[in-house]
Amino acid sequence: MRARPRIDRVLPGKPARPERSGTLNLADLDPAVWHILAQDKTHGPFTLGQLQAFADAGKLGPMTRISSGDGEPFLPALDFAPLRSRIEAYLESRAARRAEASNFVIISGPDPGAGAGTNRRHALGAALNELGRFAEPMSGTFVLRSDRPLAEVRRALVAAAPQDTQLLIFESRDARLGWTGLSMQGAEGLRAVWDAPLAPSAD
Repeated sequence: MRARPRIDRVLPGKPARPERSGTLNLADLDPAVWHILAQDKTHGPFTLGQLQAFADAGKLGPMTRISSGDGEPFLPALDFAPLRSRIEAYLESRAARRAEASNFVIISGPDPGAGAGTNRRHALGAALNELGRFAEPMSGTFVLRSDRPLAEVRRALVAAAPQDTQLLIFESRDARLGWTGLSMQGAEGLRAVWDAPLAPSAD
């Protein structure tokens, strides 16, 4: 019997499978390409998730100018569907909070002279009486229960108090602070401290 001739065959090799990475690259799912235009300065880049967190916290207004990528125009935040519902939800919750009463602590500055402090306290008391219910547990320190926003409380007190009256106004509902009559140095000192992060303890 004749032996069959040997045929050497070369089978095509299977294409190598790409190696699978054990980790998911989140930057591919939510790239940092968004920018915010505020006070004529561009901030970013941010991811969409970061912008949504800003919207949830009320840090993006409806008309905040936002770009969705390099070369893209800056448009109002409400024009972007992923942000619109979050901004609207925050505005609704803020309106509901503002419809409720809040507590204020008002501290007036040192008495400028004999008799002037009493006149100032009477003027402030009359204005506070129009804003809601109030008490003066310590001389020059008032506690107010009112449904008015902080800006309106401040305007009413500034209009009623004598010129150059110093006031600190703390509103408990949104943990906000207002003031009037402070020097530029005093105001800058407040801004540097209010909501400033604390250094971690050495313990």
